[in-house]
Amino acid sequence: MTDIGNLPILTFAPIDLSQMERVEAIRAASGSTLYVYSFASLFVWQAHEGYSVFIADDAFLVKHGVRGDNVYMFPCGSKSGKKRLIDALLSQSSPSFSYICEDDKRFLESEYPDRFDFCECRDDFPYLYDKDAQIALAGKEFKGLRHQIHLGRNTAREWTAEALCEENIERAISVNRGWANGRLTADIADTDVAELALRHLTPLHLWGMLFRADGEDAAYALGSFITPEIFDVSFCKVLDKRCDCLIKWMLYRALPPEVKTVDSEEDMGLAGLRTHKMLRRPKELVRIWKGTLR
Repeated sequence: MTDIGNLPILTFAPIDLSQMERVEAIRAASGSTLYVYSFASLFVWQAHEGYSVFIADDAFLVKHGVRGDNVYMFPCGSKSGKKRLIDALLSQSSPSFSYICEDDKRFLESEYPDRFDFCECRDDFPYLYDKDAQIALAGKEFKGLRHQIHLGRNTAREWTAEALCEENIERAISVNRGWANGRLTADIADTDVAELALRHLTPLHLWGMLFRADGEDAAYALGSFITPEIFDVSFCKVLDKRCDCLIKWMLYRALPPEVKTVDSEEDMGLAGLRTHKMLRRPKELVRIWKGTLR
């Protein structure tokens, strides 16, 4: 890292596996639990989102190329580290920030008063679910979800599940490709990203399950542990859409007992996906803003 006037020159690089330990150490030290900052998410989505990264000693900054030439994910790291990166950006360009959470918004308002305008980005709100409540499904609020799970269970005589591992990855990839067959291009934008994640299951420390209906591979779910208590469901592909709620319920039951919260990521503004995520009764939607320099 080269400094000019005590500020780093920001040179962005592709995201590769050699950076994982540093990125995850910075993220863990910062206390960030927003899934987009996990190394696994950055690595598999970099081509689709135009990500590149600058890593300092105690903070990192991701350029968000698909959203514009001067758009960056809000820096992740210590308060002093984030400020140095923002100061460096301000000395070199007129940046905008994506994925600003409430704490980040307060940080910008405090450290850079009246310099940023904020726009709430509902399409980027991650959905958080209480794992135990999603398993128990108690009460009237879960009546619709219980019905959907019942319908899914009745599509087969027997449902079984096994942990994803190197020995069954090709079967999960077949499910992934089968899910994409016959769908509109807009519906399958993440198919290649999901296959990349499956092929990097071990080095990215991903975890997931492969599900079978009457002995035939029917679905898979894959994600990562943001913390020991938070699991992020990155991909869930179900060949029969009637079984989607059932597969997620089975996934929750298979998660380690220390997991309390499941992150189902955002809905990208897709009406059907938003309806489905709300049907499952999230405990929280994490508010996200875009910040633009005035």
